[in-house]
Amino acid sequence: MFRFDFRDKSMIPPILGTDNADYLEWLCPVLEREKIHPSGVVRLRDAAFYEERGIVQLSASAAHTALTENEDYIRLGHRFGMDGDVIRNGLAAFPTCTAVEYGQKVLLFGKSDKGDKVLEEFLNDLTGHFFDGKRKPEELRFHEVAPLDAKYRMEIGDCKTASPDILRYGICTKRCDMASTLRNFNRLRNLQLMRAPLTKEQERIVSLLVTRPDNVRFPDVEMKTRVPFKKKGQSINI
Repeated sequence: MFRFDFRDKSMIPPILGTDNADYLEWLCPVLEREKIHPSGVVRLRDAAFYEERGIVQLSASAAHTALTENEDYIRLGHRFGMDGDVIRNGLAAFPTCTAVEYGQKVLLFGKSDKGDKVLEEFLNDLTGHFFDGKRKPEELRFHEVAPLDAKYRMEIGDCKTASPDILRYGICTKRCDMASTLRNFNRLRNLQLMRAPLTKEQERIVSLLVTRPDNVRFPDVEMKTRVPFKKKGQSINI
């Protein structure tokens, strides 16, 4: 469900009382000409949950990432719509694609076996270089995006680089902190369909981090210990 704000209501194509199957074809040229983007995007299954539970749409508690932490939403999610297989099987009237936001880069992945393979290669590369010290964005974000333009959707194929503007047409479904901690490394690995075995260097780093608090980063592993003096109440850091 998209919310669009028009300065002039006369620009909005009329909704007919009969067949509106071609409505997007009438609406999209107006949106493009007037440079109007969605001011809010909500999944219909999420909107049904909001309505039932009295949650205000577009509020912080209505964000999809917040709903995925809601036990009732997880338990009752099947009541509010069909599962993702309808998109993969070509049965969805309005299919979505996966968008991955990594710094200034946005990649669109089609919901197909080849699209899955390209996404897997991307995640494998991120995981393989997670601890190598190269500068990386603070966060990796996953979005479900529904481009309105049918021609644009056809051009996505298995993978396509896109403008960040495309994120206005979707919702954020997952956020991954990219700080070099063991917890973040494991969360990133959990996104992989097929986990690659750890390299010897990764095994060494994991063995260093596993005994440390979750928020300790590599390579700034805190190696200090407290060694007491014989004299009561005194100690030093080494």
